[in-house]
Amino acid sequence: MLPDELVKLFKEAFGKEPICEDPSKGICISKENGYIVIRENGKVIAQFEDNEPDYGFILQYYAKKAGLFAPQDKYIEELLRSLFVNIIVLTEVEDKNGFSHSQRVAKLAEEFARYLGWDESNIQELRNHAFLHDVGKIAIEQLMLYSPTRLRTFEAHYEDHPTMGTIYLTIHESLWKYIPTVRHHHERWDGKGFPDKLKGEEIPYFARIIAILDYYDEVTNFVSADWDSEIKTPQQALKEIKSLAGTFFDPTIVEQFVNFMRDVYNINVQ
Repeated sequence: MLPDELVKLFKEAFGKEPICEDPSKGICISKENGYIVIRENGKVIAQFEDNEPDYGFILQYYAKKAGLFAPQDKYIEELLRSLFVNIIVLTEVEDKNGFSHSQRVAKLAEEFARYLGWDESNIQELRNHAFLHDVGKIAIEQLMLYSPTRLRTFEAHYEDHPTMGTIYLTIHESLWKYIPTVRHHHERWDGKGFPDKLKGEEIPYFARIIAILDYYDEVTNFVSADWDSEIKTPQQALKEIKSLAGTFFDPTIVEQFVNFMRDVYNINVQ
């Protein structure tokens, strides 16, 4: 049951009770496991700690997801998002085809969502979240630029980038919808990730998807001390993703992703 004060503010803002007749359709707000949760068509798209000072922010987020925003806000979102995406891509290393990590993850996200049968608006929404997932690394790149020990600086501050990304996206409320993905794409299914140790379905749905896509692209394109000392083949990466289901990754999404890679890219693993 939602807190009385949040219900009161909701009624004042929207002229109705925050009740979902069908939780599997539309935008719904509820309290689950101590968090204020917003669902879209049954899927968790955001969750917030139950702090009364944040209720205004939560209702603004709800209003935007429900389409209760001005056209000017949509224009500002597109402008700011494009600006961040351009900076992100410019600071990332290109592959032999001229694409960067975030571009590849965004492309994979779009293809995966389409494979799952999502409608076009949700496909593009996931794509936008994928483009921005590493926005916090801009801060680390700037820090490294002026550091004489760049690799050590990166290693020391790597776990800060979800928090830094969250800070960046607070510059305008039109970008707040991306915060759950940016902040939580390094959480783990078993609760041992960062920065907030969320576990299972506490982790926002888009963040759970991006976690898998991010890992796949990382290990098939970069040598990473976090994962291995050599670049993995797509088959090796998928095998590792399967082995990490239930600890690092959502088992259901892992199964869907493995099927997607088999059906779309003809990559098979046992």
